[in-house]
Amino acid sequence: MIAVSLIAVIYGGFVLAAGAKAYEPKLPGSSVRLLPDRRSNPPLWYYLALGDSVPVSNGPLSYPDLILAHYQRKVPGLRLNDIAVSGATTTSMLEGGQYAEAREFLNAHKRHVALITIDIGGNDIVGCVGPTDINAPCAAQARATIKRNLKMMLAGLRASAPGVPVIGMTYYDPFLGYWLAEGALRSLALSTVPGLVTLNRELTSLYGGAKETADVQGIFRSTDFKSIVASPWGAVPIAVKRACSWLDIQCHENAPEGFGDDPNNAGAAAIASAFERTIGPLCVRRGSPARGRC
Repeated sequence: MIAVSLIAVIYGGFVLAAGAKAYEPKLPGSSVRLLPDRRSNPPLWYYLALGDSVPVSNGPLSYPDLILAHYQRKVPGLRLNDIAVSGATTTSMLEGGQYAEAREFLNAHKRHVALITIDIGGNDIVGCVGPTDINAPCAAQARATIKRNLKMMLAGLRASAPGVPVIGMTYYDPFLGYWLAEGALRSLALSTVPGLVTLNRELTSLYGGAKETADVQGIFRSTDFKSIVASPWGAVPIAVKRACSWLDIQCHENAPEGFGDDPNNAGAAAIASAFERTIGPLCVRRGSPARGRC
């Protein structure tokens, strides 16, 4: 056997030597090289999330991260830009930089944004609930502020991203843990429900109707006090169980709740599910985002 330092394979008249650059075929009669399959390197698409603490309170398990994972299978290359700010109100979103940052991002990535989600308004109105009752004038003023600010911001977002789905959400009720305390605190919990319904009805209208609004109130069953279910706190309305199980409130039998107003991980998953039901199938067709036609 003769030892050689170079192994060559002769195939079809071409020589491929070990360590040599692989042969790049060319089109017959052309100097243009055949390009690699670009499907292995899909174009970038972005999902922009705006809001208050709800989109960021669970870290990598926050609802925008779960939505991203859900749709990456249909939109390869999809990336999340979550610019939500904990504690944001509609006024701070409009005037404090989040809205301007969102529009700057959308203008810089035109034709590369597949989805926008937004939740805002809860912090505008949550302070109108006192220890024993609801400040009705405060709530009315808060809803007027939400309407004015959100209407302006939605118009701007849609102008910067024409054709891109902009999906909002309704809110859950973080006061329902007080139902377990009975007496005056139970009455307080129940008195927050009509205001929640009014707020969510107005939010749904602002976002463009039920087809553009994730029904978080519905998935939390926030108005259902007739369905009684077993829970760690005894037999309770399903509205109470889901609030106590899906929010970061501390619920105790015959005692006031330890207040919180963000979802825990289970709640974030429920919110993501509500968004996904509303968004439906999402994909990119002919270079544009598409819903329901995938």
